[in-house]
Amino acid sequence: MDKYDRILYIINQQGMQSQRKLADAMEVSLGQVNYLLKEMADKGLLEKTGKIYRVTREGKKILEEKIRIRQTEKLDFTGNTEGVKLAVILAAGCSPAFEKPEGLLEIGGMPLIEHMIQALHNQGIEKIIVVVGDRKEQYEEYFAHRGIILVENKRYKWSGTMASLFAAKEYLTEDFLLAESNQILEEVAIEKILTSKEQNCMLLASPSDSMDEAYVELDESGSIFRISKDIKQLNRVDAELIGVSKISMELFEKMVQYYGKNENPYLNYEYAIESIGRIYRIAGILVDDLIWSVIENETLYQKASRILYPKMMKRVVLRKENKARETLQECLHLKDEDIEQVSIGGGMTNQNFFVKVKGKHYILRIPGACTEVFINRPAEQYNSRIASGLGLNPPILYFDPVNGVKVTEYIRGARTLNPGTARLEAYMRKTTAILKKLHNSQIKLQGDFNVWDEYDKYKCEILKNGGAFYEGFGELEEFFYHLQSELRRMKADRRPCHNDLVAENFVSDEAGRMYLIDWEYAGYNDPLWDVAAHLLECEFSKGEEELYLQYYLEKEPGRTEKRKLLLFKICQDVLWSAWTIAKETKGEDFGAYGESRYQRALDMKKEYESEYEEKHEEE
Repeated sequence: MDKYDRILYIINQQGMQSQRKLADAMEVSLGQVNYLLKEMADKGLLEKTGKIYRVTREGKKILEEKIRIRQTEKLDFTGNTEGVKLAVILAAGCSPAFEKPEGLLEIGGMPLIEHMIQALHNQGIEKIIVVVGDRKEQYEEYFAHRGIILVENKRYKWSGTMASLFAAKEYLTEDFLLAESNQILEEVAIEKILTSKEQNCMLLASPSDSMDEAYVELDESGSIFRISKDIKQLNRVDAELIGVSKISMELFEKMVQYYGKNENPYLNYEYAIESIGRIYRIAGILVDDLIWSVIENETLYQKASRILYPKMMKRVVLRKENKARETLQECLHLKDEDIEQVSIGGGMTNQNFFVKVKGKHYILRIPGACTEVFINRPAEQYNSRIASGLGLNPPILYFDPVNGVKVTEYIRGARTLNPGTARLEAYMRKTTAILKKLHNSQIKLQGDFNVWDEYDKYKCEILKNGGAFYEGFGELEEFFYHLQSELRRMKADRRPCHNDLVAENFVSDEAGRMYLIDWEYAGYNDPLWDVAAHLLECEFSKGEEELYLQYYLEKEPGRTEKRKLLLFKICQDVLWSAWTIAKETKGEDFGAYGESRYQRALDMKKEYESEYEEKHEEE
């Protein structure tokens, strides 16, 4: 505010008492005040009656404009260039409309909160906090053994969402994404707010018919100006508020300060943000044509399940296929018209696509989220090309060792094995033949696969992300490390190995030729590791295992070979149990997969101790 504006403001607010008092208020000399008053009167901003000056209409007009401009000017918070890795999901609310918390209502065979968690995980969120209250035990049961931090709002019946957010205060030490559990929305909205350059922002969409809309009016700069559920309080409706916000630590600290002075326990966090937004910039991020809904009653639940979710899934497929097209154009330098077909394939952690380019068929692999933590992509690139040269892996057209994107030739008439077909004798002959070719080859692979080193990587991720091992895991872990010295005594072999022998990694073509795909874990190892993996993953019976070993070894297995096989089976169940826990600390859900492998490892531990340690027989 300059000296002219300051005089106008003081005279308008306090009246003109004397030039000396005005000089004191202005902190300038009496002579300067006298000069300014005369100059402003000449310009028509002030009018003089006797010794008293008053603000004219023109003066008030200018003062009004200056104040209006100041109201639109906002301060910015300190920037964060590292991105957001933490998310808070509010799930404490009480809803009598359903027999379970709204976040656990299923749509598409999965709870609402799980849809949110998967979207967050896909967009790089590494740590998730869920604030619970109403029927908290259902959330405790659902999130058992997963790396989700549960925080309780004990006053959920008598408080609003700001109280729930405040309950998680001790865990909030970095910028975070705030979401609500009783909504479903397209993942593209999460992506848009996380990738926005705005450090503090709230997700917006076009007004819906959720019956509990929070309308938003934006100012000229696109900042949040007013939020209200009463449309009559807004000059215009720019959008509707979605329950997703990106909040910096600096903003959160001010929200905590604001809440500390608050006397209304039912305050919701969005109104705390709106209040702070009068001074600081809080941007509105509008996602056009977004499919989403908040689930507050049976009508909205049925609409989301029967109408919105199917539409959403169609868009998901379309977006993935479009992403595949863009990836193909970029990595193979293609024009859009060169790509004749793109369709989604399978994949547990990666996304595979069947593509047709200029009359030829290929497989495009786009790695899943966070796989770079566990996979050495340059080594995979090298080993995959070596395996292709040996005729085990399909020819590779493109491999990016940085992001893991890969394009391979399509196996014509591809037939992927499953645990059932893998146990048929005809396929036993083919899979053992391809393993013997690999293990007896002289190819030079990059890397050694050491199960204890791999386990330590997963363990570090689990501990870093605050995950919990299964009950009693410590005793099994101690035995797992003990097996390392056991293997040294038996003298482990060191040959080229695949190290991920699930049935689905064997694919035959239309002529019956067998291929071995996905060389992410390839490296030197004992060849019986591969054999043990295949037997374990495909759940061979004792009789089927005996036949398989006849084909692979071409003789009866000796005691050392049997011992190694059992040792490797235990190690693999321990390893993939830890892999599951590590994945689940990042929000993924593998059901009972990890715990079932853990329990099987315990059973095999007893078998190993009984057969090979209690008798103390030397090999």
